[in-house]
Formats: sequence, structure tokens, C-alpha cells
Amino acid sequence: MPVYPFSLLIQAAGTALLLILFLLVYQKIRLRALSQWILSWAFLVVGLVGFWFAPPAAYDRDAILLNHSALLAHAFFLLRGIRRLREEKGGGEADLVWLIPVFGLAWVTATGSQPEHSALVALILAAAYVTAAVSFAVTPGSTVGRLLLSVSFLLWGVEQAVVGAAFLRFRDPAGLPPTLQYAGFAAMLLEMMVAVGVILLLFEASQTRLASEMEQLRHSDLLLKEKSVRDPLTGLYNRSYFNEVIRRELVSARLAGAGLSVLLADVDRFKQINDRMGHATGDDVLKFVANYLTSCVRESDFVFRWGGDEFLVLLPGIEEADASQKAEELGHRLPNIPGTERVAPSLSVGWATHKPGDAFSATLAEADARMYEVKQRGRQRV
Repeated sequence: MPVYPFSLLIQAAGTALLLILFLLVYQKIRLRALSQWILSWAFLVVGLVGFWFAPPAAYDRDAILLNHSALLAHAFFLLRGIRRLREEKGGGEADLVWLIPVFGLAWVTATGSQPEHSALVALILAAAYVTAAVSFAVTPGSTVGRLLLSVSFLLWGVEQAVVGAAFLRFRDPAGLPPTLQYAGFAAMLLEMMVAVGVILLLFEASQTRLASEMEQLRHSDLLLKEKSVRDPLTGLYNRSYFNEVIRRELVSARLAGAGLSVLLADVDRFKQINDRMGHATGDDVLKFVANYLTSCVRESDFVFRWGGDEFLVLLPGIEEADASQKAEELGHRLPNIPGTERVAPSLSVGWATHKPGDAFSATLAEADARMYEVKQRGRQRV
């Protein structure tokens, strides 16, 4: 068997093995770019096998058309895969229309003088490989993988250009110089390098995508956790979250020797609002009061919906005098709530400062008692 056809046979066998490898990798790393390269290598296998049925020195138009169509489709899907790699979220199937001129070119090269047209196909492949080399050089991803792919495709392009030029000069593969007779072996080695580079690049791309998905999961977990500690109507922290916060703040206050105060606020005449204006208006009042309280405290403070029309404000680092003043301010500065002019709700606010050694329930009871006193005296603004 002549050396050149034998080298192509070895290249075809190696290419088929690489195709199987890509299929196995695709089972684990389902990237659109890899699916395009699987198609590309499948067409390359068909094209290499086609040399056995339509060598450049022979002329079998149908076999040559199949051979040229496969090789040009190999180049098309190679470059299409690179585009998919660079634009993973973009691109559609519209660019498949380019297969029409690709197969048209194959039909033209299958007609006329041989092996000149086979040389033209080899030169087109050389241009595609050089384009791939440049594209991989500027594609984000594994540095080692990109370098390996760029060098491999550049050398593969040079090999195809030399083979194409040799076809034009010697016409018959049997007349190629001894060095060029082994072109298929060189191409096989370059394909192996390409396979390693592709796997490195795809592995890093899959790791990047996995990291992005993990970040999305963490973000979703945070949103779910945030939703679980929030009151759905007002957006304030709920009462169950208070138990977690108070344990932490009691420890912090004890270690720092700082005060810890609490305010309890109740919406006056809230039952009248619900009875006379409806529960929708009552909900609007609760949301208004929640926004009002949040806007009047520090970022380090905590505002909770305590239940019904009651709210609790936790003030870390605040002593008795400041807590009393804050309660007075909140009760007297509540703006008029739109839509409630007939009832004019107000706010009764009680306060207490936690005493070290006491149960916090006692502090809450003290604040609740003061709030009840304020409500009874009717000191809040109507």
C-alpha cells in the first residue's frame, strides 16, 4: 500500500477514535460548542475515508462530491463550534443557511480538473484552521488549552496549505516527496493535540458554568432564607426571627457592656379602620406604619411586626434616656395616613431598657405596660 493513502487511513482511524472520545465527553459536558465539533469530526472522518474512493488523481464525480462536501462541512462546523463557545447564550440555527454555499462550493470543486480542485479544498481547510487558531487565541478560557489549540490549528493549517500546494505541483499523491507522504501522520498528531486542548477548554468552561450555577443556588438560598424571616405584608422581620436576633444581641450587649432597648408600638383605632374602611385600608395602614418606623431608626436597629397592629423596634447600644426620647418622637411624628382621615389613626409607643441579669421577657412586659399607659392617656397625636 502506498505511504500517503496508508497515512490517511491511520488519520481516519485516529479521527474516528477522537470522535468517540468527544461523544463520551459530551455525555458529561453538554456544551453547544462540543456538539458542533462532534459534527465537524464526523464529517472529517467521512472526508478522510472518501479519499479511498476518490483519490485526487482519480475521477469519480459522485465520490469526489461526497468527499469535498464532508471536508467543507467539517470546516463549517469547526468554526461554528468556536462561535458557540464564545457566544454560549447567543446564536441560533439561522447560520445553517451557510451550508448552502458550502455544498455549492463542494459541487463546483467536484466538477472539472482534478486534482486542482482537491488542492483548492485543502487550501480552504488551511484557511479555516488558521482562522480557528486566531479565534482560540482570543477566546476566554484555559490559557494552556487555548495555547495548545492555537498552535495545533496553526500547524495543521500550514500542513494543509503545503499539501494543497503539493497537489497543484505533483498532481498525483504517488509523486509527492517522501516527507509529504507522511502528511496524514502529522495531521493525526495535530488532531491529538487539538483533542487535548478542547478537553482542557471545555473542562474549564464547565467549571465556570458550574460555579455560576452554584452562585445562583446560593443566591436563591439567601432569598428563601430572607423570605422566611420577613412578614409578607409589611416586609418587616417577623416574630420568629426575633428569637434569633435577640439571643445574638443580648450576647453582644453583655460583652460590650452596652445598653439594649426595645420599643413596642401599637396603631390606635386600628379596629375602627378595619370595620369602617375595610381590611384593604387596614393593610395599607400597616404598610405605611412599617415604612415610617423603618425610616426613623438606624440601619443597625431592627424593626419587627410583632403581631396584628403591633410593632417591635430593637435598639442595640441605646440606653434609657435615648429610648424614651425615641419612643416620644415616633409617637408624635407619625404623618397623616392617606385614606384614613375619618378615623385618623395614631401610634402609641412604649419603651424599656434591658437590665443585665433579667429575662428579656420582663423587658418586653415593661415596654408593653408603658405602651398601654400611653394609649390610655391618649397622649399621641390625632
